[in-house]
Amino acid sequence: MRKMFRKAEAGFTLIEMLIVVLIVGVLAAVAAPLYLGYTKDAKLAEGKAVTGSLWTSWQAAAQQNCGIDQPITVAYTKAGLTPGGATQPARWTVGAAGDILNISCAGVYTLTPATGIITTGTAADLSTSLIRLSYPATGVKLECSIDAVINYQPC
Repeated sequence: MRKMFRKAEAGFTLIEMLIVVLIVGVLAAVAAPLYLGYTKDAKLAEGKAVTGSLWTSWQAAAQQNCGIDQPITVAYTKAGLTPGGATQPARWTVGAAGDILNISCAGVYTLTPATGIITTGTAADLSTSLIRLSYPATGVKLECSIDAVINYQPC
């Protein structure tokens, strides 16, 4: 008689556990690509920030010395880069060491050569990332390339 009135034992069945594992697996499969996209965007944002900081520092140096050619190297330390143009820790390197910016006292920009600033990812997770800031006649142009083939797109 006692056995008939005994409470059922508590716990999960195998079917319930399999359903929970299946739901978690589906959620992980949907979330993983989104997360990878967010990390890629964050890495490019870091490179764009380095490029923008250097451009701003370079413009400031050229405006302070209007009419005098300013090599890009004068802006490295002001932008928080090493004298060689690298970030600390070494994740990005800025090229275009031969570029000259001249802003006349009337405010006319001359960038020679017009290729502008090329920021290259040097860390393993950024090895195919390139960011180019150029100054054509139409104004500042920011482009990114994230694949092994250099294919600049607006970013």
